[in-house]
Amino acid sequence: MIHTTINKHVHCFYNGLILLLLTGFFLPSPAIGKIKLGESCALSGPTAFLGTEMNKGAQAYFSRHASTIQLIAKDDGYEPDRCRNNTKAFIRDKVTALFGYVGTPTSKVAVPLATMNKVIFFGAFTGASFLSDVKKNPYSFSVRGSYNSEIENMMRHLKNDLNISRVALFVQRDAFGLAGIKGAMRADKLIDGITVFPKLPAIPGADAEKKEWQAYWRKIPNYRRNTVAVGMGVRQVWGNRAEAVIFVGAYTPCAAAINKLRERGFNGPVINISFVGSKRLAKRLRKTDNVFISQVVPNPWDDSIPVVKEYQQSLGGHDFGFVSLEGYLAAKIMEASLESIQGNINSDSIRQSLEIMSDYDIGGINITFGPDDHRGMDSVYLSGIIKQDNKIRFTYVDNLAQ
Repeated sequence: MIHTTINKHVHCFYNGLILLLLTGFFLPSPAIGKIKLGESCALSGPTAFLGTEMNKGAQAYFSRHASTIQLIAKDDGYEPDRCRNNTKAFIRDKVTALFGYVGTPTSKVAVPLATMNKVIFFGAFTGASFLSDVKKNPYSFSVRGSYNSEIENMMRHLKNDLNISRVALFVQRDAFGLAGIKGAMRADKLIDGITVFPKLPAIPGADAEKKEWQAYWRKIPNYRRNTVAVGMGVRQVWGNRAEAVIFVGAYTPCAAAINKLRERGFNGPVINISFVGSKRLAKRLRKTDNVFISQVVPNPWDDSIPVVKEYQQSLGGHDFGFVSLEGYLAAKIMEASLESIQGNINSDSIRQSLEIMSDYDIGGINITFGPDDHRGMDSVYLSGIIKQDNKIRFTYVDNLAQ
């Protein structure tokens, strides 16, 4: 429960040192019953699974462990304009914080509003770097590892485990895809012996005209958000004789593209970024051999990790997953931050509380923020898909060659 305890020790001397000590005097926090978190996410449309899962994990924690926190979700369909309107409504309604948003293009329109209005933006389901940019967005905090870290890890595995030197990118045509492209450009410079094909052109500037952006996107295999128009991108990947493919997208179009590549005879490794939605991707694939997914949370089925066991018990049943676990972890960290506040709960006190959270053990996972570090975890993992008798499970791998 979120609470603020005020212990007053009052020493009153009257008529020759009469001591009056008031102890155990508790004033209820004005925040009790008023902690409202606003979450804009896709609850309908092609990526609804991601928003539903993120919300499910967070609600599982709050309903069982933090009854004074109310999580209010609004559907944005994974569309920036709808997300912007939802965010404006949350700010008008004076929510305590914005929490658990889903997606890079949606978060990109919401974070500036949060910054301008000095509202905490916490635990979004995206690894975009702007979420933890303290100078530009001082009220934004990211729980998960970055897309830069994920893509660097992917490319190191491809080079070191499989001696692959030629990798293709297939991305969503928006801010999410650009985050992946930036990560790949960075990794391309850091890792010798592996190169992205086709060669990645310089990203147009913020003031670039529409024609310049259109020309840019024609050079990179991509699809439009909330569509499955993947044919042209697949042909580009195939035409560049890639040995492996890194996917930066959502589950439906990525599955469609992988299936088309397999139909053409491409049997090389494909690695999907964590946002993809692992369970839905696996269900839509005709073949799961040599398909990998980057992850930013531990295995949701590994109950040897205390917080994962707690997550499983809170969720009930067996419908566990990577996205709902991430929502659960974000909720637990947010509640811990709120509980530590002595006094009024507002964006400034939450920010201060988070910035002093160092090596905080939430159950086998340590979380560290700081005044100059608004990213709580940096760990990234790699998982493989095992599909047998129409049952799907995931295994964490250290070596792609295994």
